[in-house]
Amino acid sequence: MNTAAKKVIVVFKTHLDIGFTGLAQQVLDKYCLDFIPSAVDLAFRVNTPQYKKFVWTVGSYLIRYYFAHADAAGCSRLEQAIRLGYVRWHGLACTTHTELMDRRLLDYDLSISHMLDQKFGIHTIAAKMTDVPGHTMALVPALCDAGIEFLHIGVNDSSRIPSVPGLFRWCAGEQEIVVNYSASYGESTFLENGTVLEFYHAHDNSAPPSPEELDTLYRDLAQKYPHAHIEAGTMDEFAADIRQIRENLPIVESEIGDTWIHGIATDPLKVSQFRRLMLLKEKWITDGLLTPDMPAYHSFMENLLLICEHTWGMDTKKFLLDFTHWEKSDFTAAREKDSTGYELFSPQNQHIFQALLPELEAYKEERGGSGSSYSLFESSHQEQRNYVTRALDALPAREAAEARDFLSFTYPGIPSGAHECPVNSLFAAGPYQVTVGSYGELTSLKDMRTGLIRKVSIGFLEYETFGGKEADDCYFAYGRNLIQNFHWAEPDFGKPGLRYHTQIGHHCYRPFPESVRLWKDTLYATLLFPEEACAEYGCPREAMALYRFTEQKIHMDLYWKDKDALRSPEALWLEISPGGDNPGCWKMDKTGLLLSPENVVHNGNRQLHAVQSLSYDAADGRIRIFPLDAPLVSFGGKKLYQPDNCLPDLSLGFSFLLYNNRWGTNFKQWFDEDMRFSFDILFT
Repeated sequence: MNTAAKKVIVVFKTHLDIGFTGLAQQVLDKYCLDFIPSAVDLAFRVNTPQYKKFVWTVGSYLIRYYFAHADAAGCSRLEQAIRLGYVRWHGLACTTHTELMDRRLLDYDLSISHMLDQKFGIHTIAAKMTDVPGHTMALVPALCDAGIEFLHIGVNDSSRIPSVPGLFRWCAGEQEIVVNYSASYGESTFLENGTVLEFYHAHDNSAPPSPEELDTLYRDLAQKYPHAHIEAGTMDEFAADIRQIRENLPIVESEIGDTWIHGIATDPLKVSQFRRLMLLKEKWITDGLLTPDMPAYHSFMENLLLICEHTWGMDTKKFLLDFTHWEKSDFTAAREKDSTGYELFSPQNQHIFQALLPELEAYKEERGGSGSSYSLFESSHQEQRNYVTRALDALPAREAAEARDFLSFTYPGIPSGAHECPVNSLFAAGPYQVTVGSYGELTSLKDMRTGLIRKVSIGFLEYETFGGKEADDCYFAYGRNLIQNFHWAEPDFGKPGLRYHTQIGHHCYRPFPESVRLWKDTLYATLLFPEEACAEYGCPREAMALYRFTEQKIHMDLYWKDKDALRSPEALWLEISPGGDNPGCWKMDKTGLLLSPENVVHNGNRQLHAVQSLSYDAADGRIRIFPLDAPLVSFGGKKLYQPDNCLPDLSLGFSFLLYNNRWGTNFKQWFDEDMRFSFDILFT
């Protein structure tokens, strides 16, 4: 019981996953045909002009989507509900892996609520993201510039919570917002002025409450807050009341980061295409070929935004089900058989299966009794890739052709006139003298213009596998509330049953250069991995690194081919460590904001970041690293299954995470396609 509360604002919200509980299109159809009309009907049923018992709130994307796809009668009724204050959006379109975006895409995200505000004469000042445990501080200036004062972050119930106050001012330079951090999707927040925020947060893609559930909720709240006025409202109302006590709140001036961000490297092809479209977007906007007043712009940007939405496919534990076939040959056969059933939870995972069974049966009934399969699960990831296709289709013909050309690649051949270069010996390449090391990486650079010699490690490729011990250790070190949430937390964040396959273990494999050849200013290094890595695991059978040396930059293209799919966890890393006498001077560009990798909160992500670029400015010069395709970088060595809180040793360089399948939940679980990754490295 809280007798000090004077006003309780009850915020009703459903967590939107564009996928997870089904295919993305099925989820959107469910909202349009069922959840939104039901929420509107409930609001009209229980609200009066004097008192609101139910106000449905959601991210702005879903409201705009409904207006674009529902029938005229439905749109009219929703519009009426909005004007009466029965339905409201918040300032962000949906929950995203925010640091995957650049600033212009983040601004586009925020523009959706602004357009709705203009249409209905509303001023939105609050935003919310749910499930993803953390975001980049680059949100702060973007939200401020959009007029957003308050951000609520509700953390997945079994994920690590960043060590920040429950309510604080998040400051980035001269700009700041108030952040409310919750250990679940939404908890009670009490302000010293007597205002309370109470969430009624439905589960993922769930229907609004029934009138009877509302009655029960309000009875419980009346007992909890006996002296307060209790009424449904919005986060905007709570944000307005925060203004009275804002100056008393603690200040955070550090990056938080996203401890789920490794998931974006489960589909390196989609991310590569996304990143290249983002680069072209900036070029076209600069050249006046793509502008916000063009219909193509909004369709193009919407599909880029949906790539960053935090749901990347169907729920692994319900639509794949297979936690038995971890070994490569067994997995390959099961994938070809393409039929999965309850027995594939395996006897070792019966504790998970029995707890999940009611949900599994409900999902099966919704699908008319149809079973799960590998192809069904994989189709959800193809659906997510279709956002790239739809973005391309939205473009004018000339820009679409340019984009398709920029996205396409073939495995390169070596020019017939190229000559062999010795490993571990100095030779001339463009304006440099270079040394190639024992693994095909650049180990030294001598600038022939200045005589400056740099000891570097550029292009060091490594393949890593993990076993049950690594997966379990990470699961228990990272997770929380694991006793009550084991039935979904372990399939989402762990690898159930892998611990019993002891022949699958932790290994690091390095390539050897089959040949190193030079043609004009371009070096071709053909790399082969040990047979064990390819035959028993999923390492590419061949890779090729191209280095083009010019006065302006070193451009690197890394290709791989003939990679087998693997169900057990694996990762491919590329080290780019260009040196620098003052490692603390390295900064990362995340969504348009320069940040230090050494200034990240405890229990935030101190290991992996999605970056636009890396920059070094010190007395000994300037260095820039631009990853065109692979934004994920681990500072101070390779860290994927080590959720520790150590700050990185920047003198150890940077390992770009090209691919991994650590993540469960709804992400791709294997990858068997050829790839290309490009990097630009500038020394000035």
